[in-house]
Amino acid sequence: MSNLKLPPIHIHPILFFFLLVAILTGMLVEFFIIFLIVSIHELGHYICARVFRWRIRRIFLWIFGGVMETDEYGTRPIREEFLVTIAGPLQHIWIYFIIYMLDAGSLLPESTLVLAYQYNTFILVGNLLPIWPLDGGKLVQLSLDSFFSFQVSHKWMIMISVVTIVFVSIYVYSQAWLSLSFVLLMIFLFWENRLEWKRRYFKWWRFLWSRYSETTKFRKHREIEVPASISLLDLFRLFKRDTFHRIKVYDQHGKVYWLSERDCLQSYFDQKNIHLVVGQLLTG
Repeated sequence: MSNLKLPPIHIHPILFFFLLVAILTGMLVEFFIIFLIVSIHELGHYICARVFRWRIRRIFLWIFGGVMETDEYGTRPIREEFLVTIAGPLQHIWIYFIIYMLDAGSLLPESTLVLAYQYNTFILVGNLLPIWPLDGGKLVQLSLDSFFSFQVSHKWMIMISVVTIVFVSIYVYSQAWLSLSFVLLMIFLFWENRLEWKRRYFKWWRFLWSRYSETTKFRKHREIEVPASISLLDLFRLFKRDTFHRIKVYDQHGKVYWLSERDCLQSYFDQKNIHLVVGQLLTG
């Protein structure tokens, strides 16, 4: 951490639209309060990720949130990803403390501090909704990863996210809280989930590749019982995160064989046996 260098910070074009609106409507104070809170939130993610030596491409900011873009999600230990994910929301506690100190010292107008308190609460609570790519969606993904295979949990996370977007939109509309900012936010979140659905196979392949290319030792072991006729690809769909798999294989005569996930991954990636079934790996 002695060489803490910030990654490239990119601004979403819509942020400039909101800045123009803020200038025209006299809401520059509100704009800068939100932008400052979002920046501190993303800085929490970034510092924690640097502690774990994550490779970070950039930080992408827009008016109601930001995204720290990295290739590490899905390939790092669940505990590590949890800490990086929760590091963002934890920054809001410090922001509450700063607001309190500013109020106690009468350093800013009370109306400004009230706005800061309200926006800090709104961004914190909204960010914890189970919607991808918000932190709440990532926490749902990590929770599902603890119980289901990587591929299954990722699909369920996206479906939960889309359903939540729909229900939140219906609720806000029913309460007559609809605004341009909210509509743009929902469009952005829905688009991100659409992209995440399209990228689901890529992320699964990246997960498999990390299991093949890295020699991480997992404390958790799991036995998978499969028939000899199952394909390697179908077997890989059963793999979970943070788990070492031992494959128990029954052939057509009822004889039992054991394979490790390493055997299967090496056969697939090294020997390019993309259509191989598990039974063809058995040696007795």
